[in-house]
Amino acid sequence: FFFLRKSSAAMGDLYGLRNALYLGNYQQAVSEAMSLGASTERDFFMYRALIEQGQHRVVMDEVGAQAPVALQAVKMLASYLSGVSKEAVVAQLKEWLTDATAQDNWQLILVAATVFLHERDHKEALKISHQSTQIDVMALVVQIYLQMDRPDLARKLVKSMQEQYDDDTLTKLSHAWTSLCESGGETAQDALYEFQELGEKYHMSLMLLNAMASCNMHMGRFDEAERLLQEALSQSPNDTTSLINLVVCLNQLQKPAEVIGRYTSQLKISAPAHPWVAKYGELETSFDRCANQLSKE
Repeated sequence: FFFLRKSSAAMGDLYGLRNALYLGNYQQAVSEAMSLGASTERDFFMYRALIEQGQHRVVMDEVGAQAPVALQAVKMLASYLSGVSKEAVVAQLKEWLTDATAQDNWQLILVAATVFLHERDHKEALKISHQSTQIDVMALVVQIYLQMDRPDLARKLVKSMQEQYDDDTLTKLSHAWTSLCESGGETAQDALYEFQELGEKYHMSLMLLNAMASCNMHMGRFDEAERLLQEALSQSPNDTTSLINLVVCLNQLQKPAEVIGRYTSQLKISAPAHPWVAKYGELETSFDRCANQLSKE
């Protein structure tokens, strides 16, 4: 395969580390990194895996002031996601991006675009990333397009990725997410096959189990979705994404209110600041207010 030859020259031993990160096998990624010699590229992927595990403070403490900009950027990402000085992080990233060499630093572009995406600033995220031909950045641009509800643009970019990096895991994931976001059960089935194949080839991570559950929900297969989500929770009982998807799934299955309420309460305790939990709380308050008004009439 063309990409495997290309990636082995460009990434070398980082292939397994990078693959584990993007498939959601974060502990495996950290373990892979520890078996490799130190390098900026190794640390960049390792620190991102630690961030995905919620180890923001570890990254913030380990990256020193003299570290390369790529690692300083990932430290900024850890700081941002931990809720520390979000405005300062955005300002610092924008300052770094004004440097003449910024466009040659794909790690900086990736981190900055990720932060802008969290800020819901799609315009700024695309401004700095849409012309990149580096595959990690291209995959992020696909996610930006999907968040903008533009699967048509995502599909065009995925086609370009397939032409350049057909066998890369990020290409396969981008194709699957795009297929899932497009309308129609047929594309959801295509996405399901892609996610399942990746899980069988590597490891069935929480991310892949949730992706497969989402595909099944899109096709109306809620019983199978519930089975996959329960499998995910057996691996990590307080995983936020799994709990959210399970609450949605159980509502569609019209399960008893006390069962749904149990998982909802678990979510409120384990992830009180999550946007979904906050929105759910707002809707509950609004519903209670309307119910009280109606009871007085």
